[in-house]
Amino acid sequence: DYVGAAWSPDGNQILLSSDRDGDQEIYIMRTDGSNLIQLTNNEYTDYMPSWSPDGQWMAFVSDRDGNDEIYLMDADGSNQVRLTSESANDWFPTWSADGKQLLFNSWRVGGNLEIYVINRDGSDIRQLTNSPGEDFNAVWQP
Repeated sequence: DYVGAAWSPDGNQILLSSDRDGDQEIYIMRTDGSNLIQLTNNEYTDYMPSWSPDGQWMAFVSDRDGNDEIYLMDADGSNQVRLTSESANDWFPTWSADGKQLLFNSWRVGGNLEIYVINRDGSDIRQLTNSPGEDFNAVWQP
C-alpha cells in the first residue's frame, strides 16, 4: 500500500511511502525497484513524501506528535525535524522550484481545507486561499 511517491530530481530514484512492515514509513529505491532503503522507522504514520528540487531534503507528513504535521529530513533520512505545529492536520507538502518554500494544505481556519505556504526553515506561514469550498493540491508554476 503506497501513499505518495516522488521522483528524485535526477530521475534515478523514487521516494515513497509504504506499510510493508506494518506501519506507514518513508523509503527510497532505484527506479528499477532495487536497493530499497527505509528512511523513517517509528510506530507512527509517515507518508506524502516530497523531494526538494536540489535533492538535499525531503518533506513528508507524520502524525508522530499527535496529528498530521509537515516534517523535513536530509536526503539520507537523518535530521528529521517538524516544520509545522498546529492542532489541524497539515498535508501534501510541495516544494517551490528554488527549494526555499513549501505549499501545503490544512484545515487551520474555519473548517475548510485551504492552501498555505511556509519557508523551509518553518518561518512565515501564510494562508493563500480562503473560500467556502475545499482548496487543495496546489502546484508551483515552473
